[in-house]
Amino acid sequence: MDISAKELAKLINVSPATVSMVFNNKPGISEATRELVLDTAAKYGYTPKKADASAQASRVIQLVNYKKHGKIAADTPFFAQLTEGISKECTRRNCALHISYFYESMDIASQLSALNEVDSIGMLLLATEMDPEDFRIFRDISVPIVVLDCYYDELDYDCVLINNIQGAFRATNYLIQCGHRKVGYLASNLKISNFKERSDGYYKALRANDISTSHPYVHAISPVSDEGYRDMMAILDENPPVADAYFADNDIIAASAMKAFREHGYSIPEDVSFIGFDDMPLCDLMVPALSTMNVRKQELGAAAVQRLLDRVEAPQKEHLKISMATRLVKRESVKIQK
Repeated sequence: MDISAKELAKLINVSPATVSMVFNNKPGISEATRELVLDTAAKYGYTPKKADASAQASRVIQLVNYKKHGKIAADTPFFAQLTEGISKECTRRNCALHISYFYESMDIASQLSALNEVDSIGMLLLATEMDPEDFRIFRDISVPIVVLDCYYDELDYDCVLINNIQGAFRATNYLIQCGHRKVGYLASNLKISNFKERSDGYYKALRANDISTSHPYVHAISPVSDEGYRDMMAILDENPPVADAYFADNDIIAASAMKAFREHGYSIPEDVSFIGFDDMPLCDLMVPALSTMNVRKQELGAAAVQRLLDRVEAPQKEHLKISMATRLVKRESVKIQK
């Protein structure tokens, strides 16, 4: 008796999508896997049906942008470039991209049902704003999931993200190498895993340079431009101690703070230096131009697609955390002390 594609896949511990990809001569399958599928199919009498070719003609990857509040995972250049990288890699790997938005404030059950109705081979979950408990609702999704731009130790998924600790460490260390000993931290008042890791990198750099981590130069402000500016203005109105230089959780926070500092009479970088994170287009447009940590956003998206296709091919492999390094971009917002 002939076996089905699902039965063949189970015999050799691959996904049905992998079987279909082999018989439709699609890229993304290793020669060893391709040979194993063909040999096993011949041995057990599997014959691909026309429906297999039709289904495989347009492999779909679903990108789901989870929005808890939308203040961080907004339609910024960062996420636009990340999505562009995903789209380009999908095209290169002969996949279609289906983009969905998942709103925590809307009906969960109906949104999950809509996600399950998409005939995809796998899901990229853009989890920037997600907390650990938020992942529970995705446990019954039937296709492989790769988590993008987020990591928690308790996650049982592949995760592809920025090396936030390394980036924040290098940014803070650069300020110290430029001669600044009073190095402050402008933290987001909205907490996500990325910002928690950047906080770890900041304090790690202070300890590595024998600088006390107990000081009055840490302020929490909104990562939304107008709100962050108002938060910083209110803080400066109280006339707090001011650091020589500040590391900010992202470029928007840095830009908002710089505007508030200027309006309080500070000259940048002569009086106060700033460095951000993400290297958004606004960095070059600011006066002075903002030093920051560059994130290769398109490459980050492409890496997530590659990992998802690997997971589709080999669903039983161990999960990986893939962290992409950042690069220091020196501009005019940091003063070098003599």
